[in-house]
Amino acid sequence: MKKILIPTDFSLNSYQVIDSVLKLFKNKKCDFYFLNSYAYDVNGLDALELLQADDEWFERPKEYSEENLGRLIQRYTLKYSGGEHDFHMISESSGLVNAVKKHQELLGIDLVVLSSGINESSDKENKLVLEHVRNCPVLLLPATIHVDKNLSITIASDFKQQINTDQIDRFRLGIGSKKIEIGILVLDEQNKLSELVTRNLEIFITYLQQFQNAKVNLEYAKTSSQLKAYAVLHRNGIMCLVDKKPCLMRKIGLFKSDVISKLKQLNSNSVLAVHQ
Repeated sequence: MKKILIPTDFSLNSYQVIDSVLKLFKNKKCDFYFLNSYAYDVNGLDALELLQADDEWFERPKEYSEENLGRLIQRYTLKYSGGEHDFHMISESSGLVNAVKKHQELLGIDLVVLSSGINESSDKENKLVLEHVRNCPVLLLPATIHVDKNLSITIASDFKQQINTDQIDRFRLGIGSKKIEIGILVLDEQNKLSELVTRNLEIFITYLQQFQNAKVNLEYAKTSSQLKAYAVLHRNGIMCLVDKKPCLMRKIGLFKSDVISKLKQLNSNSVLAVHQ
């Protein structure tokens, strides 16, 4: 059974993303956990006013969260009654990043799904989740995604490290019977690959050929503009970015993930972030 965590703010975009995820995993038995994290609005309140706030002020955000999560559960339970999906709600007074990280570890979540392309604030939170949640793949979905019957996934990497395929396998096998075509986009110039990159690429192609009978589609994109052009032509597929194991400089916050820098070129695409 697959466990999928989906943060929601009850917006139309959020509902559209949930619909897409349920369609993507319609043939697989899954537990879906809808997470709403909320905070108290203390702007303009001084310490005395905060101390004098009554119980209703503290309960209102919690009640709003739980009531809307309840409606969400009811909607999808009725829609998918008798099917393979079970639905659960999590209401959390916390920041999104901490809530996602906490429940991913607590529940053993296999996949986190985030709504993307909504606004700058939402995208900033998504990037923080990508930085801090590394134990499972993270899927960013725009509300306008179209899920094809035959799903295509492009693994985009510079192949300077040998790719750990565990999280790719977890996502691929989690979809169930849906046919998947996986291609490779090498983030380098075709005629200037090092021996290390060539060896890692050959190892990954061999891995794909174990379950993909057709010839592996292999393309190259050295520059950001080439990556963006490729993404535009593959909007109905999923771009899979491989996040390298963080170095010391990244752990202390001086460097950012390569995945985050590449998201600028993929802001209208579905993006699956897997971690080394």
